[in-house]
Amino acid sequence: MNKIIIVISLAFLLPACESLYEANDDGIPRIRSQRDVDAYNATVSSESEQLVCEREVVIGTNIRQWVCLTVAQRDSLARQAQDNVEQVQNLLQ
Repeated sequence: MNKIIIVISLAFLLPACESLYEANDDGIPRIRSQRDVDAYNATVSSESEQLVCEREVVIGTNIRQWVCLTVAQRDSLARQAQDNVEQVQNLLQ
């Protein structure tokens, strides 16, 4: 009886796991390895569209996941962070 319950449970879990590997809202497939990053970067023409991915521990879990941003997104975040630092410095003066 326990084996039947386990098999039925797995049957419900497998389709949920499949959604982990579908494309996200941006149309970029979920990255699982550096090979996936290299394959995606080979398909884009602009350097700003290329992905830069790192394995990071996401807040709320101890499981490392690929976190990917395009070069343009990383540059934008860096500019926003610098602007925030400058605003704080101006407030302290």
